[in-house]
Amino acid sequence: MLNSLLFLIALAAVVWFWYLNLRYRELAIRLVKNICAEMKLQLLDQTVTLAGFNLQRDTDRRITTVRKYNFEVSSNGADRFSGSIILHGDRLFYSEFILPDGPVILQKNELITYH
Repeated sequence: MLNSLLFLIALAAVVWFWYLNLRYRELAIRLVKNICAEMKLQLLDQTVTLAGFNLQRDTDRRITTVRKYNFEVSSNGADRFSGSIILHGDRLFYSEFILPDGPVILQKNELITYH
């Protein structure tokens, strides 16, 4: 009886973690699409890939998740450039696009370009 209960609790935890990851992935896709629209780029394959996951304390000393997603963008449909974003919880912390003119970095809503 106890083993079955522990198994169900573990299964529920795995399903909950999987569901949260899907929600954050959808958020990342939405954020990347918005940034791409502002920069007149298109998100290739309409997807992002999870490149890193970590737990970290935020400014209020609460533990939050830090997720890094990689993706590819194009300016004309024929070229491919890489990019990445970092989410602290559900907030965009950092985004970077490696473009031919140099990297474009958006950190906490401040645009930094390197040319």
